[in-house]
Amino acid sequence: MNQKFKASPKLKKWLTWMQAIRDEIQGLVVDANIFWEVQDIIRANPRIQKPSAFYRYLGRTYLSHALAGLLRQIKPQKDSISFVGLLGDILKNPEELSRDYFRSLCAYPYGPDISQIETEGRNEFEEVGITGTSKPKDLIKMNDFARYTDASGKHVCPTMVEADLKRLKSAVEIHEAIADKRIAHWDMDDSEDVPTFGELDDCMKLLDQTYVKYHFLFYAESINTTMPTYQFKWKTVFLEPWLKAVAGSAKGLIHIREDFDDELPDFKEYME
Repeated sequence: MNQKFKASPKLKKWLTWMQAIRDEIQGLVVDANIFWEVQDIIRANPRIQKPSAFYRYLGRTYLSHALAGLLRQIKPQKDSISFVGLLGDILKNPEELSRDYFRSLCAYPYGPDISQIETEGRNEFEEVGITGTSKPKDLIKMNDFARYTDASGKHVCPTMVEADLKRLKSAVEIHEAIADKRIAHWDMDDSEDVPTFGELDDCMKLLDQTYVKYHFLFYAESINTTMPTYQFKWKTVFLEPWLKAVAGSAKGLIHIREDFDDELPDFKEYME
């Protein structure tokens, strides 16, 4: 942030909230990605496509976790940090998310001379705040902020913020009913239609993409999603057998060992 711009206490609070909100939403997006990737693994392997209590457990656990996370951000308790709480505060104080603040974030707020930069070396790129992985077409200019402002062009448009709030609250309504009746407590009334995993996924995507919009306004940084690039190959755990077994008796009964690191005994005598 440009040192000449002095952020207000409220703006500083919002920035703190944005970090916490991003962490929460990113966690939900990553968990959703892992859940669907596991479904792809199951669909690709006919040998494991059979009724399983584990699959039911996996689905119920993901549903409960995802719904709880969505409700924390869209239907929060009073005084808790949430995305809806943040948007509500922005709606009341739109002047805090101002053009002056946005300009203070831009190393080259009016955009560099693209034709000149394209003919110069990497050192010149870095001098105007462009990293080695940046592309000229992706550079942020102050004009990008204008489409989010009110008629004055001085700060974020409250009408836009209000519309985003309504969209999020509307999307989560059907999931809120299920969370109340099936997760927080069990309701005897079974008349409520249960939303599909696809509908839950759509709500998650809306939350993610709405955050992306405000990430740009708060950080002058364009991102497509909160979904990170994995720094490890998490699916490698599925390349190894999960159970190691030993013969439990001469009749060939199989028992699962608690110590998976022990070498397995020779099964030959029980196979004859």
